[in-house]
Amino acid sequence: MQERSPSLLRLTMAITELDVGGAERAFATIACGLKDRGWNVDVVSLRDTGPLSQLLLEAGIDVTPLNSRGFLDLSAIQQLRKHLRTVECSCLLTFLHEANLVGRLAAGLARVPRVVSGIRVADRRWSVRVPEFLTQRLVSRYIAVSESVASVHSSICRIPRSRIDVIPNGVDAQQIRDVAPADRTTFGCLPDDFIFLCAGRLSDQKAPLDVLSAFQRLLASLTTSHRRIRLLFVGDGPLRGGIEQQVRTSGLAETVQVLGWRSDLWSLMKSADCLVLASHWEGLPNVILESQAAGLPVIASAVDGCQELVDDRMTGLLFPPGDTAALETQMEWAIEHRDDLQTLVNRALEQVTCTHSWSRCIDEYDRVLRTVVDGTP
Repeated sequence: MQERSPSLLRLTMAITELDVGGAERAFATIACGLKDRGWNVDVVSLRDTGPLSQLLLEAGIDVTPLNSRGFLDLSAIQQLRKHLRTVECSCLLTFLHEANLVGRLAAGLARVPRVVSGIRVADRRWSVRVPEFLTQRLVSRYIAVSESVASVHSSICRIPRSRIDVIPNGVDAQQIRDVAPADRTTFGCLPDDFIFLCAGRLSDQKAPLDVLSAFQRLLASLTTSHRRIRLLFVGDGPLRGGIEQQVRTSGLAETVQVLGWRSDLWSLMKSADCLVLASHWEGLPNVILESQAAGLPVIASAVDGCQELVDDRMTGLLFPPGDTAALETQMEWAIEHRDDLQTLVNRALEQVTCTHSWSRCIDEYDRVLRTVVDGTP
């Protein structure tokens, strides 16, 4: 491929925020990787700079916060339009629904020739479907994080499937393998405890209350068990207060802990016994990929990208979303079948190592973006 000058590879990447979440971490990793592959990258956050901005700045990528107050703050469109005109980018790549919409409208006003939208979750809400359908003519190409996300988004938003590329997330498998397990005593657990880990944003999408409900059922059904079971919530979000209150009022303070956001999640994964993800919708969950790389068995709801990463009783355990009785059954099975769990872990580790690398992911983004800038189909 003929080498381009930096000015012809000018890429602005926009995202709703740069807090520490799966989509946001993937965004930052991809931005750094594209810079290494010859793109002149700058980043715009609709909110403030956020904790992930330091990673970008250390890679030599400028970060511009728009300090938008939310979805109805229309000034973000004009601010981004002005920014795009200033940097004279060849292409705008956006992540997450709000940034996708703001980016398309701003790019149209700024006459940016190419816009690529990253579709991270199979979000079926009408507030997503309708704007996506109405603004699709402003998009040059879509990149979905999984086959299921691509299919759902195409169907519900009436976007031709041929316009959507699929590029799965990567995972830092070697870095995760090198991390030491966390000391269980620091969060009040004993070596023989069976620890369920629920990691992610404490929001309706992730359904942490389903996990708590299933755990309560499990406690009741294992009253004669000699082994103690524990549940750790790692993450923050709008449901945190409600979870903490329910833990207190249900007398679960000795068995359930809400740890908030932790920078040592990989260490916690290597210290826990099983991950539980009860999401009602998903894209391609980083937390599953990271758990599989850490050798942590996974119980996940059978939705969207979860089903692409977990094959029930082969590489993990699945249950119908919202079915807390079925979730409890899978949690009990995990406790009673430690040897079988290890077999699932081994298969999952082989799968994630072979198919999910950040290098492959970034190479695919580079290929699609160059194709878009060239104007080829």
